[in-house]
Amino acid sequence: MVIRWILITFSSIFLLACDKSALPLPRTGPNNSKSITIVPFPPPAARAEIIPPKPGSVVVWIDGTWNWDRRRWIWQRGRWEAPPTGAYYASAKVIHLPDGTIGWTPGGWVMSNGQLTSTNRTE
Repeated sequence: MVIRWILITFSSIFLLACDKSALPLPRTGPNNSKSITIVPFPPPAARAEIIPPKPGSVVVWIDGTWNWDRRRWIWQRGRWEAPPTGAYYASAKVIHLPDGTIGWTPGGWVMSNGQLTSTNRTE
């Protein structure tokens, strides 16, 4: 009976621990940008990255993403960033338009006034 109680307790603790991310992630929200770039094909699958040590206490992790650069997709590595006050992060998105074309909208911080500040930096 004691062993069963111990197993249930440790299982519960393990499951609760797995539900939390070890990374501090930004507050996220919708990307309602009107800036749509028509692209000829969708981006490749995301790349796996090794996350460097956290450089400070007020930074959050922004995942890497593919950005369109005139004629090709360029990988922007993930990075630590300090979130602007009152802002949320809107990820880049690919949009399938009604006419069959593919559109892409860059990601970035959306300020409290609704303005998106792009963080496109290709490396």
